[in-house]
This record gives sequence, C-alpha cells and structure tokens, in this order.
Amino acid sequence: MMNLAGKRVLIAGGASGIGAATAEAYRQAGAETAVFDISFKAKRSGEGRLELPVDLSDAAAVDAAFARLWRHWDGLDVLVNNAGVELVATLEETTEAAWDRLMGVNLKSVFLCCKAALPKLKQSRGCIVNTASQLAFVGAGSFTAYTASKAAVVNFTRSLALETAAYGVRVNCICPGAIDTPLLRRQFEGKRGPQGTIDDLVGLHPLGRLGRPEEIANCILFLSSPLASFVTGSAMLADGGYTIQ
Repeated sequence: MMNLAGKRVLIAGGASGIGAATAEAYRQAGAETAVFDISFKAKRSGEGRLELPVDLSDAAAVDAAFARLWRHWDGLDVLVNNAGVELVATLEETTEAAWDRLMGVNLKSVFLCCKAALPKLKQSRGCIVNTASQLAFVGAGSFTAYTASKAAVVNFTRSLALETAAYGVRVNCICPGAIDTPLLRRQFEGKRGPQGTIDDLVGLHPLGRLGRPEEIANCILFLSSPLASFVTGSAMLADGGYTIQ
C-alpha cells in the first residue's frame, strides 16, 4: 500500500513487539532499516537491514551507535523512538532506582536519539515518530511513573515539532492502547493485574479486543509517510476506544 523505497529508517527499540512489527513493515514498504536495541547480542547486517546492541538510556552508548550508523549510511529519513519499559507499582512501592530506569528508557532515550538524529533529519527534511501510550491521557492506579513518562513524551513531541517545523522536519507520536504481545500475556499469567484479568483489560477497549503490533506499525508508517505531509505535533491515539469512555 505504501512505497518507501530508498528511505533510511532507524527504529530505536525494535527487537520485539511493536518495534519488530514496525521494522518489518518498513522493509515490506521498501525502506532500508536500522534497529537499535539492548536485547541484541551483537551487530548483524544484510539485505537492507542493520541491527546494533545499544543501551538507549546511556548517552555514550547512543552516541557510539549513531557514529557507527553514520558509517553505514550518509543520512537518515525517519527516526522511530519505540524503546520502552513498564513499571507496575504504587507510588509508595516505586524506588528511586526503578523511577530512574523507567525515565531513562521511556523518556531520556527519546531525547538522546532525537538530538543525535536531528542534523541528518534536517538535511533530508525527514520525520520522527515517538511511541507514547493511551495512558499519557488518562490516569491508572499503579502506573504513576509510567503515565508520567508517556505524558512527557507527548509534550516533548509537540514542543520539538515547533522547533523543527522551519526545517521541514515533522514530529509526531503514536499512542497505543493495550497491544497483544507475549510480554503483555506473561504479565497476566496466573495472576490479576491492577486492571484485573486480561479479559478485564480487553473489556476496557470498546472494540472488544487487544490491538495487534502490526496495526500500530501501520499507524507509524502513515505518520512518517507523504500521506501525512501536513501532520506534525500530533498524538495519534490507536487504542481501540480506550480513552473515549
């Protein structure tokens, strides 16, 4: 449905789930992809793809990874910031170390990657898509730190869109609802979460099901494509109706 042949796309946080589905969707559209993820064991490359192990919350590691990327490519067209971790804990249960780790992955990684990529994106008049959450807009008990991090991503996106508009660089974010991944399924195995069972979680989505990673990947592709050429500073909800109740 979309031809992105010749485009160079970096997915920060793309080893599994939404990130992996996004990388595959870009490849199917003809783009070259690079993926940074802490879970990779070693560099892998071939057939229009590059994978690098990177701790995206560490400034030195991110700078080193971008230096390697610029040796592989001489430019960049799309940056997708998708690294994220979840913390299910009340405020009183949340330790400083857990807070710092969450903010490092969910928010600091967005700052670090955007800062490193912007010079090349200005040259190409490229795009940034950040992954936030439907919980950037509504509260949820035992998700205080997580919701704070994702709300910050939304306003970071809006402000950066203002900074970069004069250079033709568009910046948007995608805000998924609950997505059916092995990670989500494991969180509910044999226990109830703050939102009940997995069936209770499904019931919070008016469409009556969880989202699929490829559905979010399609939204990310749209936001970075010429079809969204007049869209910047947007926070697109793809949450099965979660936030309209």
